[in-house]
Amino acid sequence: MVFAHAQNYTLNGVEHETVIFPIAVSNFDGQTLSAAPVGKSKTVTLAKTSFSAPLDDYNALALPELKLGNIIGHPTLGWDDTDYRIPDIVPEIYSGEWVLNDVFYDGDYPVATYGRAPKTDLLPWGESEKDISRRGRDPHLIMLVDPTREVKKVYNTSSMTFPPKNRGADIDRQSVEWAVVKDGILYFSILGLSGFANGQNAYIVAIDTSTDETLWVSRPNTCNSSNFLIIDNSIVCGYGGTGITDYVNVLNRFTGVRKQHIWVATAPDWFALGSDGKLYVSLYDKHISFKVNR
Repeated sequence: MVFAHAQNYTLNGVEHETVIFPIAVSNFDGQTLSAAPVGKSKTVTLAKTSFSAPLDDYNALALPELKLGNIIGHPTLGWDDTDYRIPDIVPEIYSGEWVLNDVFYDGDYPVATYGRAPKTDLLPWGESEKDISRRGRDPHLIMLVDPTREVKKVYNTSSMTFPPKNRGADIDRQSVEWAVVKDGILYFSILGLSGFANGQNAYIVAIDTSTDETLWVSRPNTCNSSNFLIIDNSIVCGYGGTGITDYVNVLNRFTGVRKQHIWVATAPDWFALGSDGKLYVSLYDKHISFKVNR
């Protein structure tokens, strides 16, 4: 049984009601579904078309959609606040203590994430977390900013981001990296340290927003890229890093099952569809493009 509770906030002089739902999941080993709904089993397939030469500046990428600060659906990008801009539709502070981390517009309506307030204790080099950025840290609350609903839903992922043996240890806390609502399903990626919880890390979760039921959890070590894309019946994401093999993955978005597992040269970071219909991916030191077969 999942029990919800309410917590309101005021924005531009108007009080908004919210209901907070904890997310129920029994384990972190992946709870993918064996069968997709009728007509939803076919996923896209990707075929490599080209790599770029190594980039002098890894922020200077192939398409405008992939340039830092101009990611589609990502209006609050900018860890040091240089590009951080708070949309009028979301509060910066929620429930008196949780601070806005990011807002994503890549789905049916905006989704906001909130984390703990940045600390004011000085770090060894003389700055505090708050001096570096006012964004919330370790985001684990997800607010659905659905314009058709007066009462906004908030999901608390702490049951997933705080496995019991690590509860309360900030350094071990996992965070929501990207979140999108598509066709009534909330998809979000969870990311933490690579050694966290014996490798139970870097996965995607799907929640039915009408029933608040956890539909599936992908296998761990599936997605640690900065974003993922929903393309037709598919989720396209990346996993990689220092000391591990780097891949672009294609999942069925209705089951969480991985359907394609493509080696790439260095760690995938950002994904975008170009106006030419190709998929462009920024890697650690270059970019790659794929033909998308639907």
